[in-house]
Amino acid sequence: MKSFPVIKPIDKKIFKIEFKDPYLKPAVIETEEQFKELIQNLIANKRQEEAKELTQQWINLKKEHFKLNYHGKFLNLGIKTAIMGIINVTPDSFSNGSEDYKDINKILKKVEFMLENGADIIDIGGESTRPGATPISADEEIERVIPVIQAIRKNLGDRFLLSVDTYKSTVADIAVSEGADIINDISGMTFDDKMADVVAKHDCHIVINHIKGTPQTWQTQEIYYDDVVYEIIEFFKNQISFGISRGIKPDRFIIDPGIGFGKKVEHNVEIIKRLDEFKILGLPILIGISRKSFLNIILKNLLNRPDTLPKERLPATLGATAYAVLKGAHIVRVHDVKETAEFLTILDTIRGYKIE
Repeated sequence: MKSFPVIKPIDKKIFKIEFKDPYLKPAVIETEEQFKELIQNLIANKRQEEAKELTQQWINLKKEHFKLNYHGKFLNLGIKTAIMGIINVTPDSFSNGSEDYKDINKILKKVEFMLENGADIIDIGGESTRPGATPISADEEIERVIPVIQAIRKNLGDRFLLSVDTYKSTVADIAVSEGADIINDISGMTFDDKMADVVAKHDCHIVINHIKGTPQTWQTQEIYYDDVVYEIIEFFKNQISFGISRGIKPDRFIIDPGIGFGKKVEHNVEIIKRLDEFKILGLPILIGISRKSFLNIILKNLLNRPDTLPKERLPATLGATAYAVLKGAHIVRVHDVKETAEFLTILDTIRGYKIE
């Protein structure tokens, strides 16, 4: 039995409603009048809780525009797709695979290039989360990340949003104090529940990323979902409720279904295919597809090709990104900012074009 009912978009104007009770036949709704009649019937049958939940989901599905705002910086979401540029200050995942992750000047040039070529948000990460990665201490992560944030704010100003990719509350607290506006927590506040207190303290935005297992267990654990999208939505609802109980404002959350974070290839594909179902939560949707290994597996199997290096996956990344954006993604987290910005400019122009 489901713990809550869900509205699933079938088409732009057709929705399927699945109830908590498995014995209740799903309903197909095509008009506002049909939905109102359904809600009235639920109330008449003393199912007020489901009626309330479905009404909120219906309202959330109609939301198209959101706004991120922090310390005088604003980013409107919905008119065009926002781009989050990835800056990894780690020796095992920095793009050139060398010690350049310690070179502040090179990092600043890369950030400046991203900002000049379409990045709306810069995401700074100091710990690799690739499968099998070795965790680092909070002190080591602070040593990597904080000087970069300080240098970015000192040299490039405060006109853009800066995100810190961390699941450690101590790192996040210092990062926001030094200029970060968003905390991008790959664990969705499950690895460190004090993260919620940090977000509430600073009143900043937080990305709730879904994860199953840890980077250290992904290669050995059996990954199973009964319904991957429903389980992720349930995770989001639980973590958002937890965050609100600790003082986080509802409009501070951003959701990320966590492509590759404890998912098989088929789970990643299904998440992208059904991304519009996350709209029932009424929050901005972020997705990170860029250079992910599931793209390599698909290309290898369907095109009978050898493995591709992460840097070689731009066309595959853009293909999956296009579908995600058309299904409702508001923010895309990417390595290749310039190419993605050009691609999305065309996509957003065509999808937003009004034919008289």
